[in-house]
Amino acid sequence: MNFTIYARPVDSYRARVKPVLLPALLLCLAATISQAADRLAIPDSFECPRATGPVKIDGMADEPAWAKAVVIESFVAYWAGKAGRTKTKARLMWDDEHLYFHAEMEDADLYSDVRETNGYIWENDVFELFFRPSEGALAYYEFQVNPLNAQFHAFFPSRGAGSLRRARSSGDDRAFQMKTAVMLRGTLNNWRDNDTGWSVEGRIPWKDFNRTGGAPKPGDTWRFALCRYDYSKHFESPDLTSCAPLTAVNYHRYEDYARLKFVAASR
Repeated sequence: MNFTIYARPVDSYRARVKPVLLPALLLCLAATISQAADRLAIPDSFECPRATGPVKIDGMADEPAWAKAVVIESFVAYWAGKAGRTKTKARLMWDDEHLYFHAEMEDADLYSDVRETNGYIWENDVFELFFRPSEGALAYYEFQVNPLNAQFHAFFPSRGAGSLRRARSSGDDRAFQMKTAVMLRGTLNNWRDNDTGWSVEGRIPWKDFNRTGGAPKPGDTWRFALCRYDYSKHFESPDLTSCAPLTAVNYHRYEDYARLKFVAASR
């Protein structure tokens, strides 16, 4: 989600910066980001294999098909040159009907209190998925799941298309049919004990992507980012991580998204 809760809008600072200083500040910022990124070497492209068998959405991801999926575990704060405080392993697959995902996340303090669909789920521990099907178009999608198995889903015609209310409209022409299941390894919302983590398994029907052409073909490449918010009694601020090399603290920065190539099943 957006991160304006952590920083003031750029316009609120602009009046305080003298024009003569702005080029120097921009150079310093670019150098800082470059130095931070140099400390992290993470992949910027992944393959999404075709599922070789049926998948039951139960949170376990124990079907043989999952064993052939690429493990995505480079979840970092790339913009800061820092690894995540906790580990994440995610996998993606596809078939004619669905895009499948599974994420296994370490989490020592499970926290979640939003139960309604399209609520402020990012104020909980959350797993997020962003997909931009075409680099030649501005449209992209966002999906979220929290440990209570509450969902958030939105279609953005562009980043400048309007409010979040427009993006997450639940009208018939914008309904989403994502199915998810979660597994908790610990007790939810009890800061007095120590937890181990949680997992989410899900599938998104390709008809949810009809606004941008629907299902991909073998060989097609999308841009994507898998992201986390991890709130914890152990942290002074939530741990924000992504598998994409984001150069700013903004999960909507699709120009930095990694590439996802859809490949056919091996024979």
